[in-house]
Amino acid sequence: MKRILIFTVLLTMMAGAATAQILKPVKWTISVKKVSEGVYDVLCKATIDATWHLYDTKLPEGGPLPTTFHVDTDETDGVELVDEFKATTKPRIEKSEAFNMELAYFANTATLVQRVKLTKEKAKLVGYVEFMACNNGQCIPPAEEEFEFELTK
Repeated sequence: MKRILIFTVLLTMMAGAATAQILKPVKWTISVKKVSEGVYDVLCKATIDATWHLYDTKLPEGGPLPTTFHVDTDETDGVELVDEFKATTKPRIEKSEAFNMELAYFANTATLVQRVKLTKEKAKLVGYVEFMACNNGQCIPPAEEEFEFELTK
């Protein structure tokens, strides 16, 4: 009976460790909106947990990873990027004690946009948004949110 009890306790502890909290302070909704014939905006909306912040697309060298838009060129066909990935939400700017520099970031929510143009009647866009988020005590390692869209002119 004692062995069963010890086994049960160990199994419970291992299950707890296996489901240890994986931090995901940023949730993404990625969609496309047709702007005109053959032109789309890829809308990347981030919902950021309280006390956390998501970094802007433009940051100084030597700081955290900026939020970036990546296209998987092996799987994407008939799409070209127009301009650069940019935020439509105004970032906050503040000196980071962790990085010892002025950084732009978003709290609560952020919307970032990448315009794309189709070079074919039907196109496939596959890629991911890479980002980093921090709070006052820790940062998550760089993470990715994948997307895939079939687009038509």
